[in-house]
This record gives sequence, C-alpha cells and structure tokens, in this order.
Amino acid sequence: MLTVLIAVASAIAGTLATSFAQLLADRRRQALADRRDLADALATLLAAVLRQCETQWLKVAAAREQRPDTPEARVIRYAARTAASTAVDRLMMTTADPDLLAAAQKALDAANELGDIELGPAGAAGRFTPDVEAQLTSLRSRTRRTRTALRALGVARIRRI
Repeated sequence: MLTVLIAVASAIAGTLATSFAQLLADRRRQALADRRDLADALATLLAAVLRQCETQWLKVAAAREQRPDTPEARVIRYAARTAASTAVDRLMMTTADPDLLAAAQKALDAANELGDIELGPAGAAGRFTPDVEAQLTSLRSRTRRTRTALRALGVARIRRI
C-alpha cells in the first residue's frame, strides 16, 4: 500500500513539476513576444515622428527659398502625419503604459505643431517675422526633446520586460 501511495505522490509531483516548467516557459515566450512587439511599435513611431518633422522642415525650407507649396508636397506631408498618428495608435494597442503613451502623444503633438505655424512670406534673406522664427526655434528644440524622451523611456520599458 505504501508503495502505491509513493508512486501516486511521485506521479502527481512529476505532473506538477512539468506543468510549472511549462507555465514558466510560456510566460517567458510571451514576455519575449511582448518585448518584440513593443520594440517594433516604438521603432515605427520614432521613425514616423521623425519623418513628420522632416516633411514640415522641408516645407519651411521651401518657404524660405520662396518656392510655392505644391500639391505633391502636401500629399507627402499629409501621408507623414497620418503615418505618425497610425504609429501612435499601434503603440496604444501594444501597451497600456501611461507614461510611455503620454510621451508618444507629446512627440506627435510637437511634430504636428510644426505644420500649424503660419509662416507667412519670407523676407529677402529667407527669414520670417521674429515671432515666426521664435516659434520655429522653440519647436525645433521641443520636437528633438520630446522624441529623445520617448526613445529613452521606450528603451527603458523594453529592457524592463
């Protein structure tokens, strides 16, 4: 009888150990998948925000050179803005981290604000009014700062997974 009880206890212990090992392996696989998904979403967002800024700065450069805005350039800018918004949406579906989502929104908002500045005509030296130049300088700094903050926070979150 004792032999049977020991055999049953051994079988139960073996099953529990196997189940526990499987649970740990499943959690590790899920953590790696979550890490990869977050890294992909962040890389896409950072690239999209950078592209959004690039298209807006190209608009500013064209205006400084007194070149007219073209329908093709507007399509490119709108596509970049849509891609950046879509990348934020993807990040929202990947994580619920409020700090990371807030940093993403700040980076997107700063990039979008570049397109909201009323440039007006550039002078002969390619300069806008002092107020517009001040806005551009401020946003240049803010877009860099918010994108850097998003990247740093994202890297920290990815390493934590």
